[in-house]
Amino acid sequence: MSGKRWAVLSFTLVLLVGCGASRSPYGKQVNKVENYSDRGDEWYGKGDLPRAMKDYHKALELSQGMDYQPGVARQLNNLGAVSLEQGDLSRAREFFTRAWEINRHQGNWAEASTNQANLATVAQKAGNRGAAAQHLAQAEEVARLSKDKAALARIYCRWAGFYLDQMELSRTEEYLNLARPLARAPASKAALAHQQGRLALARGDAQTAIAHLIHALEEDRKLLDRAAIAADLYFLGEAFRLQQDWPQAFDYYARAFDVFATLGRQAPLQDCLKRLKEANREGFLNRPLERFEKHTQAS
Repeated sequence: MSGKRWAVLSFTLVLLVGCGASRSPYGKQVNKVENYSDRGDEWYGKGDLPRAMKDYHKALELSQGMDYQPGVARQLNNLGAVSLEQGDLSRAREFFTRAWEINRHQGNWAEASTNQANLATVAQKAGNRGAAAQHLAQAEEVARLSKDKAALARIYCRWAGFYLDQMELSRTEEYLNLARPLARAPASKAALAHQQGRLALARGDAQTAIAHLIHALEEDRKLLDRAAIAADLYFLGEAFRLQQDWPQAFDYYARAFDVFATLGRQAPLQDCLKRLKEANREGFLNRPLERFEKHTQAS
């Protein structure tokens, strides 16, 4: 298993979505906020970060203009997610912290736990594992306050990923066991299955890894979570690589490459290309690589 990992594979970054409102004048404005937010989510999922940022900013301005605090916090979190994708850690930290302060003040503990988990992602990307652990501990604490099983399952899966990145496999399994009975929502089930697959892969159990990762892929397709789909496909390539099933490995790496390409993720594309070349060489596949090489050169 490759020791190199990227944010999309190792970290959980969560966008927050709202719920509908009544048809009062205030409610109509809330609906406008949610429409802009939904459109931002669509652009974000397609990898068009400038358009996502524009729509999230519009949703934020509307929320602020009518003192719709849940919307303010939600859009700050979403703007943090875009900033993180753009590599602006300082700005991402600022947005997530502002969202956290609002949710903490209002007692929106489930969303507050998401803000802290996202701050953990920022800390990990900055190379500060100590701060990441502190943010995850805070996220777990407020998830417990929320009494939201899905929120707690999400944080347990996030802890599992944190320890898996450090190859602390017993701690990884401990948190996955905690998450398992709570993971009932589609996103929780997908996250659990993905981390179970990665854990099996780290232990050299390719067959178990494949079973879990295929399950994760099925769940992530239902959610149309493109980044998660790409990660599932890549690690399926890793599992078949472990088995030295080079044709299958090549196909999964190629599929992962295509999804990452639509998202504009450059670092994963280079890793996929490296694996594609290896599978081609070791399996004597003689598959054409030109389109993959041209895309990475043009990016």
